[in-house]
Parts: sequence; C-alpha cells; structure tokens
Amino acid sequence: MDRPSHPESVARSASLMMRVDGLLEHAETLGRTPVATSEYYGQVLGELAEILEAHSAAVWSVREDSVSLLFDTQEDSDRDRLAAFVEPVARLETDRTVIVPPGVGGRWPNATEFARCIACVSVAPSLRLALDVRLSTAAQRGENIADVVAAVAAVIVEFHRGRQLTRMFSLSVERDRVAGLCQALHSTLDRRRIALDLANDGATALRLDRVSVLLADEFGFRLESATAVQDLNRRANASRAIEQVVFEVRRQGTSLPWTSADQTDEAARAYLQESGATRVRVEPLGPKPGSWEGACGAVVFESFGSEPLSPDYDGVAEVCRHAATALTNAAAFEAHGLSGRLLRWKSLAQSRRSRTITVSIVGVVLALALIPADLELEAHGQVQPTRRRSVYAPADGIITRVAVSNAAQVADGEPLAVMRNPELDLEEQRVRGEIATTNARLAAVRASRGDPDRRGSNSSSAGQLAADEEELKQTIVSLNRQLEIVNRRVAELTLRAPLAGQVVRWDLIRSLESRPVRQGQLLMQVVDPAGPWEIELRIPDRHVRHVLAAQVAAKEANGLPVRFLFRMSPKTTYSAKLDTVNLATDLDQDGELSTFAKVTLNPKEIPDLRPGSSVIAKLDCGRRSLGYVWLRELLEFLQTRVLF
Repeated sequence: MDRPSHPESVARSASLMMRVDGLLEHAETLGRTPVATSEYYGQVLGELAEILEAHSAAVWSVREDSVSLLFDTQEDSDRDRLAAFVEPVARLETDRTVIVPPGVGGRWPNATEFARCIACVSVAPSLRLALDVRLSTAAQRGENIADVVAAVAAVIVEFHRGRQLTRMFSLSVERDRVAGLCQALHSTLDRRRIALDLANDGATALRLDRVSVLLADEFGFRLESATAVQDLNRRANASRAIEQVVFEVRRQGTSLPWTSADQTDEAARAYLQESGATRVRVEPLGPKPGSWEGACGAVVFESFGSEPLSPDYDGVAEVCRHAATALTNAAAFEAHGLSGRLLRWKSLAQSRRSRTITVSIVGVVLALALIPADLELEAHGQVQPTRRRSVYAPADGIITRVAVSNAAQVADGEPLAVMRNPELDLEEQRVRGEIATTNARLAAVRASRGDPDRRGSNSSSAGQLAADEEELKQTIVSLNRQLEIVNRRVAELTLRAPLAGQVVRWDLIRSLESRPVRQGQLLMQVVDPAGPWEIELRIPDRHVRHVLAAQVAAKEANGLPVRFLFRMSPKTTYSAKLDTVNLATDLDQDGELSTFAKVTLNPKEIPDLRPGSSVIAKLDCGRRSLGYVWLRELLEFLQTRVLF
C-alpha cells in the first residue's frame, strides 16, 4: 500500500490493522472451542471479507491431483463459475501469497471479474489449504492486503491441523472400543453369552441406543437379547416387530444399511414407526458379510438420535464380522462337544465288543497309574538382551523426523527422533512476543527518563518512570525464565538413545514419521546385543506350583533344567537353567494369568540371537505317573470346577 499522504489515510490504515488484529485473535480463540468447522469458516471468512471490503472469501483443499472447495461465503453452486475460481488456486505454490488482477491469463489465470488475493499454506506433505479472497473494484488494495490474507490463512491452517489431530485421536479411541468388544465376543463358546455381550457391550462400543441380537433356529430367527433388557418377553409387540423386520429384510436377500423413515424401504419405514427410532440397520451374521446364506444369527442396530454417522470407520461391519465367527465357533462346539461324545459312547456300550473294550480300558487305566514319566511343563517366551531400554513419547505431539531405522547402531545420547508439540510452539511464540513487547516498553521508559522535555519537572513522574523501568526489567527476567522452561521442554521432544546399542522396531520410519503419538506411548527399544542375553518366560498360573516345587528340589543341582527351541529354527534344541521365578502373578498379552521367569543364556553357545525371538520351553518338573502327566489338566479341571 502507498504511504499515506494525509491524516485520514493514516487513520484508515490504523483502523484496518486494529480490525485485523481483532480478527486474528478471534480466529485463534474460536479455534480452541468445539465449534463446527462450517461455523468457524463462516465467522472468520465473513469477518475477513467485511474488513477488506471483499465480495466473498473461500477456503480450498489442494492435493497433488485434485482441488476441492471446503467453504465459500458466496454459496454459489454454479459449476462453471467454480471452475473459473479453481484454476489459479491449483497452480499456486506452497507458502506463497499473490494478488491476481481480473481477466488475466499467464501463470495464474483469473477469468473472474474480481481481483483475487490467494494465500497457499501447507497442512501436510500432500495437503495444502488456499485462502481465496475476491476483491471488488472499490475494495482496498495494496501490499497489506496480501499480508492480512497470509496471516489469516496461517491461523486457519492451525485450526485445520488441530481438527485433524482430534479426528485421528477420536478414530483411534473408537477402534479400541470395537477391538475390546470383538475380543470379548471371542472369549466364550456360549451362543447366548455372545448374544448378551453383543447386545449390551455393543451399544456402548458403537455408541448406539439399542442393539438386538437374534439367533437362528429351525423356525427362522428368534430374538435372544436386547440392550438393557434382562427378562426378555418375546411376546411383546417390540420383540415381534424386531423379528418381523428381520424376516422382511431376509426375504429381500440382502442386508439393510442405515435407513431412516423418509427413505423408500417399506420394512424399515414400518419398523421405525413402530419403534420410534430415527434410523435402523439390519445385518446377518454369516460366513459372507451381508449375505443370509448360512447365517447363524442377525443383529438389528438402532439409533434414536440425530448424530451423524462416522464417515471414516464402519465399526458395525467389523463387529458383525467377529460376531459371525464367534457364533459359528460356538455352534460347532455345541454340536461336537461333550454331549455328542456321550451319545457315541452309549451306542458303543451296547455293542457285542463292550466287554473287550471294558477290559482294555481297565488295562489302560492301570498302565497310566503305574508307569512313571517325566513331567515337562510348557512355557512360552522371548529372547531379549539383558541390557535394553524402552523409548516412550514424553508428551502428546507429532513425530516430525525419525533419525534412525530398524537395527541401526546408535551411541548413548544419540538423537533417535524429533517430535513437535503445537501447544509448545504456540507457547514459545507467545513468550517471545511478550519479551519483544516488554523490551519495547522498557526502551520507551528509558527514553522518557533520558529526555527532560518528555519527563517533565515533576519528581513524582520521574520516580514513577524509575519504578516502571524496574518492573519491566523484572518482567523480562520472568519471561526469559519462562522461555528457558519452554525451550527445555522443546529440547525434551528430541528423543535420544538411553544407551549405546541397536534400535529395535520394524518399519520404524513408516510407522512413526509424521504420525501423532500420545504421552507414554512406546515408540521403540534400544538394546545392547553385545551384552548378556536371557529368556523371558511366561509360566501359566496353573503350572507355577509344579515349577516352584521342582525348583526347591533342584537347588542341589544348581537350578531347574530347561529345554527350549526357537520357533524360527525348531530343529535345534538347547539346554539351560531356570534362574528366577517372580513371586507375583499378572495378566499377559493374551489376558491369561501367568508368572514371569528368567533363564540366562550363553551367547557363545547359541548363534544368531535376535531380540524378540519366540521360544518354546519345557521345564523339567520331576517324574510323575504317566496318567498324571497326560491327564493332569483334566484332573485339575475336575478338582477346581467339579469337585470344589
């Protein structure tokens, strides 16, 4: 903008900058609230257009192969008009702001009747946002226009990044809930228990109001359970309506996607009027998703609210796939379980060979009771270097750079990865801005104290200036301390090797770089392969008493003998001694109770040791009868579940 030549121009420029400052502050404040994206764009772009006396303003999403409109204050749906707006946006480079006059061609063609100020800012490596302000002929012009648009574009980009990060965290939480539900469905072989868990836990995991589960029988599909219903009345109108809608959808031969009352499906519309739900979805539980062929059950999902469905993740489909597998396994178990075997044994007892079979059974029982055998208990574990350290995320943030790869050799304190925390960046900018402002005020106070004309003859005014100067000095000292703290926290975002060794994590760069992480999340491990090695065994809780008893008996033999082999090389068996057994019992990764134990290895005797190699170990727990060795688990089950 040209230098103002009279007081009116100066006042107008000052007023413009004050309004722009207010807009930037309002945009940053609004971005920290749970405001809808469209409402945020509407307020910010509308105020920007008003300040710059622009015809309209828009935000574009620019990728390598496409340009899409995110928001436009003009709300013009004319495709030809939109195509004219797209051309210069797609060609503008990242981190550049240009003002394109109307009706020009060349590098940035502008076929509209407006002068356009476009600022393009990078959001991610493959995504840019472009702020497009269409200036009318009578609007303000000049260099400040580009600066204003670029500043507003930077604030909008930070808002967009924050929403993307929030969306990714929400999606991760939703996937975790669905994964927990699917794990619970596979934890039992009781079909009714599976249906009950799916109805109650499924509504919570999928954030739905009601989930109804029907099981297949010889007459069709019968309602088995519904959300928050303990005593199910199958004769009630609601139960009959659920079974009827499943019958109608099954007759159509396909599943019913999310359907509301204003859509054309007759079965869904009738059911929604009966139940009062806003939308419904019916899915068969069979070998093929969406197919009723061989289905062992069906699920009716209902929502009574108007919340929009997540476009990023279909948790319903994932749950249905696991529920179908769980019900199929449960049905197979019920068909071929103990009841089926009892029927076959009854038929065998009625045959002519029953006496011969009885004598054989008695002989086998005597052999099992009298013949001794080695009691070897199986445990699973992993080979790990004794010296190893885990590297965790010190705070929430985004991994901006990974400096190492899997199996890379690192020195103690060597940088492994660099994180970025947007909140720390904003805090650093705030503190630096306050330091600059305070320094400017301090310089002004010192200038006033050194200028007798500005200070005046009043001694109280001179004393006030001295007090102000001292207060500003203390403020600068405090702000510098804050800056040191922020810088120290930023420095902690550079993750360094806790020891000299080797980095362990597969596909390290792809899984971490440019990805958001949570505080305390495990990122990688650094191990010392040149030091001692050990096997970390997980002994099942039901085996611990035998191991402890055998360990006491083997004290004179310098430890309990252990045979083990590697899954990757099962042909070779190695021997070692059990060192220690933990006194506490906890849950392992599979949710089973187990006790931690260690076996020290000699690296010279075992070639090509690799961290995390899976091991199958046999612990020598002495000699018992052959029957006890073979039928130990059955005997323990009878003792704990039947006789107790």
